[in-house]
Amino acid sequence: MSLSADYIDEIQHIYLFEQLNQLELKRVMDHSTLLHVPSGKTLFSQGDACHHFYMVHSGMMKLFRISPDGSEKIMELVAPGYTFAEAVMFVGKYPVHAVALEDSQLVAFDCKDFRAQLHDNIEMCFRLMAGMSRRMHGLIVEIDQLTLHSGTERLARYLLDQIPADAKGAANVHLPVPKQVIASRLGFKPETFSRVLAKLRQDGLIEVHDDNILLKNATLLERFAA
Repeated sequence: MSLSADYIDEIQHIYLFEQLNQLELKRVMDHSTLLHVPSGKTLFSQGDACHHFYMVHSGMMKLFRISPDGSEKIMELVAPGYTFAEAVMFVGKYPVHAVALEDSQLVAFDCKDFRAQLHDNIEMCFRLMAGMSRRMHGLIVEIDQLTLHSGTERLARYLLDQIPADAKGAANVHLPVPKQVIASRLGFKPETFSRVLAKLRQDGLIEVHDDNILLKNATLLERFAA
C-alpha cells in the first residue's frame, strides 16, 4: 500500500510504533489499509471479531457501550493522530461500538500480521509493552479525573485541554462534538453539563457562543481544574 508522507509521519509518531526500526515500520505500513468512514456510520459493534486496529487521520470516532437500561455511555472520543482498539488484538472481540461522529479517514492495521511480528521478535515485544504502559498510565490519570474530581473540575480541565497551543491571553475553544457527547464523555448528564457551564459563565470565566467558548481567564480557570 502506498501512503502519503502525511500518513507515514503520523504512523511513526504514535506510541505503538515510535520505537520500531525502519524495517519493522515498513512491514506495519505494508499491511495497512486506508479507510473512509462516513459520518454516522458504524465501524464495528461490541462483540464483533477484531481483525484490525485503527489510527484516525482526520475526523472523529466515538467509542461507546450501551448500558442495560439502553442509555449510551461514551468511553472515548478519538481525534486525529490517535489510535484505538489496539489492545483488542490480544483479546479477539471488540468490547465497544465505534461510530464516526463526522466523515473520518482512518488507517486500519492488520492485527494478525502485527501479532506475527511480535511472535517472532521478543525485543519488539518489550518495546511495545513500554509504549502500552505509558498509555495505561495516561488512562489511569484520566480515570482519576473522572472519578475523584468534581463536575466543575472535570469541565474546567477539559476546556483547558482544548486551548490551541499558540493561544495567548483569552482563548477561544471550539467544541469539536455536540455538548451532549462531551457531557457523556465526562460522566455528566446533559442537564448537569449545562448547569456547570452556566456556573462558569456566571463566575465570569467563560463566554458561550453556541459551539464556541471563550476562556476569559485561563489562569483562574486552572484553579478550578486543580
